[in-house]
Amino acid sequence: MKKIIALMTDYGYKDPYVGVLKGVIKSINPDAEIIDLTHGVERHNILEATVMLAVSARYFPRNTIFVVVVDPGVGGERKSIVIETNNYILVGPDNGCLSLLAEIDGIKRVFDVSNSRYRLPVVSSTFHGRDIFAPVAAWISRGIPLEEIGVELKPDEIVRMKIEKPRVDLENRVVEASILYIDVYGNIMTNIDESLLQQVKPALWSSIQISNYSRVYECKYVPSFSWVREGELACYINSWGYFEIAVFKGDASRLLGVRQGERLKLKFS
Repeated sequence: MKKIIALMTDYGYKDPYVGVLKGVIKSINPDAEIIDLTHGVERHNILEATVMLAVSARYFPRNTIFVVVVDPGVGGERKSIVIETNNYILVGPDNGCLSLLAEIDGIKRVFDVSNSRYRLPVVSSTFHGRDIFAPVAAWISRGIPLEEIGVELKPDEIVRMKIEKPRVDLENRVVEASILYIDVYGNIMTNIDESLLQQVKPALWSSIQISNYSRVYECKYVPSFSWVREGELACYINSWGYFEIAVFKGDASRLLGVRQGERLKLKFS
């Protein structure tokens, strides 16, 4: 069975970086199946990459190799690592971008591949995606054992991305949430997951007050954004299983004037 290598970067498509990664992989393993998860991660946004990798991986087959290159610290002191989890192989910089998925899926082994013999012969200080991560992933896809790829580390040695948890006041039905991700439509994905929302128990069409600490907005809890009128706010559980705020045919992030990482106060009626 072909090994899948899924690529996630902040490279975009203007430059040849994505194509070069694929060229390196195919030069080593012509049979590798390459999937572009996304190359549109906001530049240098490690949190965005962390969250999107964690929610996307479950839809990929077991043993998929994920290569994540969102790496503002390239050429610095950070390590290049490979993490073997219960279901996947994760390849990328040790800056936290792999850590959330690793923790969710369960870490089996970790390897430092900064000086792997499976790198390209010449390693640039600014393009480790090409020179380290792509070739290492390609050789893994060909069946090279991980213990030959690099030096084993203890799982607690890797950098972990700190994801804030919601603050919940069940008595007053108030939740302080943080914004995990804002998609291309301006939909605001919070860190409130479905299980936490079940504790608050909002009824369909109930009203939710959303405060960004400067203004208060009213939002209806509905199955999806299409259940409200055009231009109105809608709150719902999104396709990833998280509480989301949207404007039907509009941009909720612009309306609320918020960015990723900021906090919102939600009061459920």
